[in-house]
Amino acid sequence: WEITSICSFLLIGYSKTKEAIHNCFRALWMNLLGGLAFAVGIAYTVIELESVQLQDLVSLMTTSGIGLIPITLLAFAALTKSAQLPFSQWLLGAMVAPTPTSALLHSATMVKAGVYLLLRLAPAMAGTVTGSMVVLVGGFTFLATSMLAISQSDGKKVLAYSTISNLGLITACAGV
Repeated sequence: WEITSICSFLLIGYSKTKEAIHNCFRALWMNLLGGLAFAVGIAYTVIELESVQLQDLVSLMTTSGIGLIPITLLAFAALTKSAQLPFSQWLLGAMVAPTPTSALLHSATMVKAGVYLLLRLAPAMAGTVTGSMVVLVGGFTFLATSMLAISQSDGKKVLAYSTISNLGLITACAGV
């Protein structure tokens, strides 16, 4: 999870310009915030529920309702990793990285990890406050960044906004 954050940090700061340095640290702190929630969610699951299996957490949540705290922490981590609003600024700043590596890491790999986690958590979020918040964040991200994408003239920004928009739609569906 965090290896992608470190790789992103290094790639964004590759050119060592002032903008690149600013953007790489923004990407790092935003993704580390999600990484912290991810680690706390895992630790809570191990201590309280005595399991490290995501499927055990989901099945426990769907049968008894126990585990809302780790589900919420993991969902928050997924929202930061998948660049949902208000955490999308790190992905927009990542466009200063070299184009081929930026496209591969940021648009094709890194942000999909968060969406994948949300999809795995979807059965546990059904009918909960966490699920409602994920729907709200994903839906708002989809609408806002769709409109921003069609108003751009820079190709990298169109790619970034359209990626975030599509991820927002998937996120909203996972919350539903």
